[in-house]
Amino acid sequence: MGVVLYSTFSIKGSTTTPQILQQAYPSQEHFNLSIHNATLTNFVRQIEQATRYSFIYGEEVRLNKRITISAHNLTINEILKKALEHTSISFEISGKHILLHMQSPPKTTENHKFTISGYITDETSSETLIGANILEKNQHTGSATNTFGFYSLTLPEGNTKLSFSYLGYTSKQLSFPLRKDTLLNIALTTSNELKEVVIVSNKKEAGLQSTNMSAYEIPTTQIQNTPTILGEADVLKTIQLMPGVQAGVEGFSGLYVRGGSPDQNLILLDGIPIYNADHLLGVFSIFTPEAVKKVTLFKSSFPARYGGRLSSIVDVRTNNGDMKQFHGSFSLGSLTNKIHIEGPIMKNKTSFSLSARGTYTAFLANLIKTDGDAYNYYFYDLNAKVNHKFNDQNRLFFNFYKGKDHYHFNSDATTTYFDDTDEDNYIYADKDNINWGNTILAGRWNHVFNNKLFSNTTMAFNRYEMIMGVSTEEHHYYSNYNYDYLYNSKYTSGINDWNFRIDMDYTPSPVHHIKFGGEYLYHTFRPETTTSKIKEEKNDTAEQDTLYHNKSNSYLHGHETAAYVEDNFDLNDHISINAGIRFSFFYTQGKSYLSVQPRLSARYQFNHAFSAKASFTQMDQYVHLLSSTPFSMPTDLWVPITKKIRPMHANQYSIGGYYTGWSGWELSLEGYYKQMHNILEYKNGVTFFGSSTNWEDKVEMGDGHSTGLEFMIQKTIGRTTGWLAYTLAKSNRQFKNGSINNGNCFPDKYDRRHNISLCLNHKFGKRIDIGTSWIFYTGGTTTIPEQQTVYLTPEGDIIEANYIPRRNNYRLPSSHRLNLSINFNKKTKHGIRTWNISLYNVYNAMNPTLVYAKRRSETWHYSNNNGSYVKYQNEGKTIIKKLTLLPFIPSITYTYKF
Repeated sequence: MGVVLYSTFSIKGSTTTPQILQQAYPSQEHFNLSIHNATLTNFVRQIEQATRYSFIYGEEVRLNKRITISAHNLTINEILKKALEHTSISFEISGKHILLHMQSPPKTTENHKFTISGYITDETSSETLIGANILEKNQHTGSATNTFGFYSLTLPEGNTKLSFSYLGYTSKQLSFPLRKDTLLNIALTTSNELKEVVIVSNKKEAGLQSTNMSAYEIPTTQIQNTPTILGEADVLKTIQLMPGVQAGVEGFSGLYVRGGSPDQNLILLDGIPIYNADHLLGVFSIFTPEAVKKVTLFKSSFPARYGGRLSSIVDVRTNNGDMKQFHGSFSLGSLTNKIHIEGPIMKNKTSFSLSARGTYTAFLANLIKTDGDAYNYYFYDLNAKVNHKFNDQNRLFFNFYKGKDHYHFNSDATTTYFDDTDEDNYIYADKDNINWGNTILAGRWNHVFNNKLFSNTTMAFNRYEMIMGVSTEEHHYYSNYNYDYLYNSKYTSGINDWNFRIDMDYTPSPVHHIKFGGEYLYHTFRPETTTSKIKEEKNDTAEQDTLYHNKSNSYLHGHETAAYVEDNFDLNDHISINAGIRFSFFYTQGKSYLSVQPRLSARYQFNHAFSAKASFTQMDQYVHLLSSTPFSMPTDLWVPITKKIRPMHANQYSIGGYYTGWSGWELSLEGYYKQMHNILEYKNGVTFFGSSTNWEDKVEMGDGHSTGLEFMIQKTIGRTTGWLAYTLAKSNRQFKNGSINNGNCFPDKYDRRHNISLCLNHKFGKRIDIGTSWIFYTGGTTTIPEQQTVYLTPEGDIIEANYIPRRNNYRLPSSHRLNLSINFNKKTKHGIRTWNISLYNVYNAMNPTLVYAKRRSETWHYSNNNGSYVKYQNEGKTIIKKLTLLPFIPSITYTYKF
């Protein structure tokens, strides 16, 4: 606390301690004086000498510049106004005393605001942090970084106190006077202590504090610690543990979100759509956890910048690469090997990130070989990214992804036959193979126009392709006769996308965060193309040599264009709104479809701990996946809408309540109702297996309705973290034209009434941590014949047929499973070594992967006239059989981070 200093003044020639005198001195007395380049002390002394006034002020009173003044016949009030006009000192005259004070910062108007902007990064690696929080404590307002780590915050002029925070990092505080627009790049350091972070900003994309509802940010640590099959951490398997999300088949990675189907999920890799996100028929996803930086799931209140699917958005962002030093990791697991490396190409300018994963069998010609037959299967993923920083305004990124599944079967046989007259040497060779996968190549440019306007421009090429080949050779060698037969066939299917997109972030004020932009996609669908060749020779003379080339439906092209605008803004201290609209246009086969999709979500903040949200969303979808199996098959075909098949359309209404009053805990309760129109279902008796021929005639368009209630309690801080989620849901389908289920409503295939998931992680210390998950869900539905009948054809044939009273007439049994994972960590001289032991399906629950009907054989015994027993056997009662593919599976993985 400062000591107050007083100047002295003379009364009748004596010097004394000042006191405030209330007698009236003539304030209108005029003075003449000249002061040049005076400090505060010199100015006070000269005024006291010339006017007989006395000054009183404290040591905090300081001049920001020296005083020069020439006064002619001015009052003391006029002299002080003129002298102190451009300083931060104010004065007050009381009798013959002049009191000096430092001025308080002036109250500003809307025109006196300045913008702070920049990037928030990891101090060690310079990796940008997505969703980092910026809080101004004086104004109690804030913002958050976008998907590229950039933020913008407009504040009133004056003293500013900023707090920068990110979960798992040490917060940073800065105080300074805000006098102009300021570029402020912040680097945060990681922290072993995960302290609670109070989030004030409503600009966050996901979480309880955001305006959006049903949106979750999935931490990468949670993905890596969630136990899965064979120790393979998996993005989509972790998302399946969220409320409102189901796995289609036990143990597989398909996503069924709020009554939707797998093709209704928009899965993005750095903003690029993925058409097949599965390996091993859906047991694993294509995302290598070491390459992943941020995962965000939207189930409703979809921001306007997303479109093209009905049920969910899964936005996966990958690492940019360390700008300062090299580091990485490698893993040896029960199924795959993985390696991740990142580091600078030019320090603080250019970096790279490289991740690769593959199965051991990729290096084997034949995994299994028996009796002339040989089999092999493998898959791999490769993620690469280069990041170059030109300056604080411009950054450039290049992405590459390549993933592939491959299966082949070879069969060879040589047989020699002898008869009385001749010898036949028969050689047979059969080779079958199928491979499928994704290729993505993308370039991205970030540009900061000014401190309020940020842009991201993306150009990308995406290909999903499936190739199936069959080759058969037969050679017969007789003593005087040769016969050769060769058959080769190649079947291909897939989709190519060219994508151009621009996204703009505009932050005009702290209460508005505007996003707008547009995109154009050029789709080339290749439903199926078959090329085959038959060659036949007898005694070296060609009998047939024919090449067949069939393009079913030829190539189908689609032009998809979209534009959007959305604003996340505060109406007052309690109400926040995210309002947006998306315009989309799709052109194919000479037919145009235009869609206007409004999006609206709102949050009401009752107090710091309790809030409520509501949302309404419209979505349209222009592509369909033709599949009749419960697995993700490579023969599944992507096709666009046509003249006959209209876009799928969905309206979703949601409401929810959220509570964060307990330190480190979050509770949420959400309800939803979703209407779906023009959804596809196969007609009775129709299945697809890699054939899109006349597919429009094999499906019907109908309606779907799904309702649900979702509860989640989550612990986010401490040694033990995790969540408990419960979903009560119902999903129906109806096709009113009568060709399916007589036009009556029926439950969807994955209509499961109850779903429970419990996920826990506990850290015993630096050396040992454990993760566990337990799931329970009631069974979905399937269609199983209840009776068998016969009918007579016009030709007089008697045909047996199954009788099915209604679609999805059988309810499957419930499933439950416990998974466990333990990590043993040890810090070494150059890094951290981790042994992981994973136990999938710990108590070996025999959950149904597939269910099918089978006629059970029945046997009767009776005695004949001779007294002996005769046995009769016949096809009797139909029974339901289940097939379990994933019982108890242990695994071990070694990982070294350096």
